[in-house]
Amino acid sequence: MQLPRFFLLASLCTCLLPAMAQEMAAAPGDTARQEMQPVVDVQGTRDPDLRPYRTMLKGLDAYADHQRLAPGAPLRFMLFPATPQGRLDGVTLHLSADNLSIPVPLAADGGFTLTRDKTAYDANADLVSNKKRDTLRWRADIHTPGLPQNVRRLGDLRLECEIRWAVEQDDLPFVRRKLFRLAGGPCHSSLIHVPFPVFRKLLAVQARSGERTLDIRVTDDRQRYVPPLHDLSWEDDTLLTITYADDGNMAEAPPAAPMKAALRQ
Repeated sequence: MQLPRFFLLASLCTCLLPAMAQEMAAAPGDTARQEMQPVVDVQGTRDPDLRPYRTMLKGLDAYADHQRLAPGAPLRFMLFPATPQGRLDGVTLHLSADNLSIPVPLAADGGFTLTRDKTAYDANADLVSNKKRDTLRWRADIHTPGLPQNVRRLGDLRLECEIRWAVEQDDLPFVRRKLFRLAGGPCHSSLIHVPFPVFRKLLAVQARSGERTLDIRVTDDRQRYVPPLHDLSWEDDTLLTITYADDGNMAEAPPAAPMKAALRQ
C-alpha cells in the first residue's frame, strides 16, 4: 500500500528538517512560490573528495541505463573547490589501494573521466585526491555538444541527477533513503527539488520547448535554479537559457554539492 501523499510529505519534512536548517544558515531559503505545495530541496550527501571506486562505477552504470536522456552527451565528471577561495592548482587524482596507485588525468578545468578497471575493482580501490578531506567536491558533467555555454538541455540535467543519485544514495541514513525512494527519488518526484548551482549571480532562467516557455524557479541567493526534472510534459530536448546578473562571459554551472543537505547532500 502506498503512503498517502500528505503523510509522505510530512515524513520527509520531519526527517530532513535539521539538514535543511543547516543549509539555511549558508544560503537563505526560497520565497518564490511558483508551486503552491511544500517541497524538499536536495543539496547533497558529503564532500566526496574520497569515494570507493566501486561506488563511482554506479555512476557509470546509471549513465549507461539512462543515456537515452542525453544520447549525444559523453560522461564526464568535474572536480571543484568546496569554497570560493579554493583552487585546483596542484590537485591530483588516483585510484588508490594497498600496493596500487593508478593516476586519473585531471583537465585544467577540473574535468576527468573514469573507465572500468578490473585491477582497481578487485583491489577495492578508492578515488582519492592529494588534498585534505572536505576541500573538494565533484559532480557529473553532462553537456550535449553544440549548445552555448549559457544554455542547458533538460535531458542533460536529468541524466546528471540520475548519476548523482546512483552514486550518493547509499550514503544516506536508512530512513531518509527509504523516504526518498518512496517519494519516487529526487529525479522523478514533485515533492523533491534538485537545485543546480552556478558560478555567478543569476538574473533569470527560462525553459523553452517549441512555442512553450516557463520561468524557472531561482533561489533567493540567486546562485541556484530548480529545473522541472520530474515534469515529463517538458521534453528532454527542452532548452534552459541562463541569464546572469552581470554582463560578463556566461559561465556554466559548477559541480553540484553531493546529494546531502536535504538528502542529509
